[in-house]
Amino acid sequence: MRAVIFRRSLTAALAVAAPLPALAAPNFGDRMQQGLANVAFWMGFARSAQPSQAPNFVVVIGNYVNGILGLLGVIFLVLIIWGGFKWMTAGGNEDQVMKAKTYIRNSAIGLSIILLARTITYVFLELVVPAIR
Repeated sequence: MRAVIFRRSLTAALAVAAPLPALAAPNFGDRMQQGLANVAFWMGFARSAQPSQAPNFVVVIGNYVNGILGLLGVIFLVLIIWGGFKWMTAGGNEDQVMKAKTYIRNSAIGLSIILLARTITYVFLELVVPAIR
């Protein structure tokens, strides 16, 4: 038991002490800021990879909305496929066929609403936000 506690304590101490030399390196803060700016650029939160150009709040919110709309679009697409599966496995039962048609119809309506919302968000982010800047 003592050996396990000793190994865990040693591992924790090394995990804390290992990054200390990197923190003492010259220009560590500048390199860290540049790295974070690169990540923000790659993720679409910034227009360039320069740390001085902070992302606009509207752009960040718009990117989150785009991500959520994309996820909802995938969910509605899966619901359409699920409705098709239910229809194929109905075996001639009219109640199950009607339920499957309802799934497909409602999912198609939801998918079209999501696509319209995503289009509006895209137009807003690409036309309106650059005009404001």
